Amino acid sequence: MRWLVLAMVVVTMGTAPAPAQAWSFLGFGGTQRDQPPPLDFGDQSKAGACAITFDDGPGPRTGALLDLLGKSQTKATFFVLGKNVKRYPDLIRRMVAEGHEVENHSWDHPDMRKLDDAARQKEIGDTVALLRTLGVEPKYFRPPYGAYDPALTELAHKDGLEVVLWSRDSEDWRYHTISALEGNILPTGQGAHGIFLFHDIHQSTVTAMGGVLDDLKSRGCRFVTVSQFQAEKAQPKPPAGQDMPVRPASAVQ
Repeated sequence: MRWLVLAMVVVTMGTAPAPAQAWSFLGFGGTQRDQPPPLDFGDQSKAGACAITFDDGPGPRTGALLDLLGKSQTKATFFVLGKNVKRYPDLIRRMVAEGHEVENHSWDHPDMRKLDDAARQKEIGDTVALLRTLGVEPKYFRPPYGAYDPALTELAHKDGLEVVLWSRDSEDWRYHTISALEGNILPTGQGAHGIFLFHDIHQSTVTAMGGVLDDLKSRGCRFVTVSQFQAEKAQPKPPAGQDMPVRPASAVQ
């Protein structure tokens, strides 16, 4: 099955088209000067950094997913909806206690481009405020449907958030069998790296996740949170032809 690559961005400025126009957005077509730059995944392809992310929760199936992530010793990033945080606060506390990252996905999943500034601010700000009562200080905002514009990124910045999307879309909202989901996210011949999008509201996703994580790991994935992914991307590379220093064997404990 085809590998669908959608926009992967931490945005500082510019206009992004809807996901259906992602190829132009990524620079494979179109020349608009105000398009935000895509993330460079070159370093991550070598290091095997894989950020597993889940949108739209927490929900009734999130606890089982956390059980699975705990058994596989995988840290994930959850982009949560405020209305669901209000309903399942203990799941947020558990995510934090178990070392996962919790980020903002709006209050109730609207297309943010269709809201006025006051409504946008409420979607973001109310979710931030609720998360803070649970000990979470979010760093990122993932707009529903991946839909945003320059004004939204500026508004997110006012709450201390960067807009972030994804690079690998499982399309688990479309594929609801284990075989179809694994085939879509793990096509033959593709390297495993990037920011992976799933949804913890689908039972089929939770059921398939053990196999997906095993396959990604077998392909060289090293699981990280989005913050870790971004921090590694920001690290300078050694000069060409110069390797990083190696600790002597005597120094290894």
